[in-house]
Amino acid sequence: MQKLFSIMFAAALLLAGSAGATDVVAVLSGDSAPYQEALEGLKAVVGPVDSATLPSLPASLSGARVIVTFGSEAALRDYPGSGPLVAALLPDPKVVPHRAAGVTRVGLPPAAAVLCEKVKSLQPEAGSLAVLNPAGAYGDYLAELKAAGAAAGLQVQDKKVDSLGDLASKLPPLKGTADALWVPPDPLFMNPKTFLLITQFCRGAGIGLYAPVASLAKLGALAGLAPSFSQQGRAAGTAVQAWLAGSNPGAWVYSGKVEFTVNKTVAGELSISGPGMKKADSVVE
Repeated sequence: MQKLFSIMFAAALLLAGSAGATDVVAVLSGDSAPYQEALEGLKAVVGPVDSATLPSLPASLSGARVIVTFGSEAALRDYPGSGPLVAALLPDPKVVPHRAAGVTRVGLPPAAAVLCEKVKSLQPEAGSLAVLNPAGAYGDYLAELKAAGAAAGLQVQDKKVDSLGDLASKLPPLKGTADALWVPPDPLFMNPKTFLLITQFCRGAGIGLYAPVASLAKLGALAGLAPSFSQQGRAAGTAVQAWLAGSNPGAWVYSGKVEFTVNKTVAGELSISGPGMKKADSVVE
């Protein structure tokens, strides 16, 4: 009996080392649905976690092995303890939390290989993918995208855009030089007037426009693709698991799953009817 008790006690100690409420603490910038959905995605990967919404903080924060934040306000707080931090749902990629132990940010775009795969599935003959890069903020992502593009047969063009006025001069040269255009989830482009300008140019130039939100396919993009909030929470959970296992997942991680919506009308204008249409999660007119 004593031996059995010792074995059970040792097993309990091992289980205590896995992801659980004492290991992972989450801080949410607000109580809106996107943060809650991301939190549930995190829990689906790592199990139960202690969590709180600002201005409140979890009591277990100082003893957490990994801290996860959702939103910029939570990411930029100073936290006690010495463990790493995983920051998700950051609309500005230039936001870098202060954490000596290490920081992993969960990018809003999909994994670079996934973006390239979706472009090639809709436009098999595409050889060039242009990317609007606001003030060079997506330099890290562009590096991964260029590598993934080379493997997929896509030349990735980095088009730095510093302002809306700059955008007007960067779009016309794309006609005849780019088969597809990806727009990142940046406030510079994500307003109705600017997005309308981009969609009208792409449709007139015969360029497939890939938007960073699935629902934007309804507003004139060829396709919209982006990880859901839950999927971004799961990506954060994968990074947490790596940190708990003693491995640094890197400065950035991206979700390998996306919601993929295709605009049938725009696809018809571009004479697209390939296998990518069948792989879409939804098709809109």
